[in-house]
Amino acid sequence: MAELEPGHPDELVETLENWLREANSPIGTLPEGMDAVEWAVRRFIDTWKAGARSAIDGVEGHLSRAIALCDSESPTRAIKSELELARETLVEDLRDHLGLYDWNRE
Repeated sequence: MAELEPGHPDELVETLENWLREANSPIGTLPEGMDAVEWAVRRFIDTWKAGARSAIDGVEGHLSRAIALCDSESPTRAIKSELELARETLVEDLRDHLGLYDWNRE
């Protein structure tokens, strides 16, 4: 495997594998009645959920500001700037964080 970068599919696979190994480790215990795979999957989801939520919140904020600028009949440049920031957040934060690139479309 090449050097791992956050959000790349290999990094996501490694993260899930680590949680699965920990769930099946003889050291420690899982919560009462919790399946090891379910526990690992829940931990995995928790590791990327915060970053995804932050990126989505950023996009929503930029789009809300763009709408407010439209409503106030602000200059096109200001509106376009907010839209560009929303796009950048999608591309640089959310897409990178989740490893959803054009090159790995299936």
